[in-house]
Amino acid sequence: MEEEFLRRVRVAFPDFAAKLGDGSAFDLEQVQPPASDGDLRESEESLGLPLPESYKSLLRCGREFWLLGGVVQFGFQHPFLHEFDPLDERTARPTRGMVCIAEFWMEADGDQVLFDVSGGLMEGEYPVVYYAHESRPPSVRRLANTFPEFLAGLLDYPEFAREGGGNGDD
Repeated sequence: MEEEFLRRVRVAFPDFAAKLGDGSAFDLEQVQPPASDGDLRESEESLGLPLPESYKSLLRCGREFWLLGGVVQFGFQHPFLHEFDPLDERTARPTRGMVCIAEFWMEADGDQVLFDVSGGLMEGEYPVVYYAHESRPPSVRRLANTFPEFLAGLLDYPEFAREGGGNGDD
């Protein structure tokens, strides 16, 4: 499964694939078969929003995969819309209506990567933001203007280089 996933990623996201290599340095695991077009339509219908073609291309490579022992998780539970009960309004407001696309524990377990859909698709893309839920108050910061930009830089974060992955700067 991993070999087929890596082959598809090399075609769809060459910059990301070059950094990922064979996946071993970043502990590629939990790779699952690709999403079908029907799966993707169902996700968009459930969200009530279109997904960027770039993100759907990643899901067509593999519907689920983890890196760095689960520090980064693209999973079956994604994408989903951030909606909160009225009791959670004070702490959850920064991400209301955003679409969670991955778990990304750069700062704390449970932090997430989201599409900021508030401005709609811009040239087919949404900005990608990081949700730090344990910040007080919880915070959101932009990681990239587009999903391909986010994916190309995902493995460049200094935290990953310390984990034994890397971008050649060892």
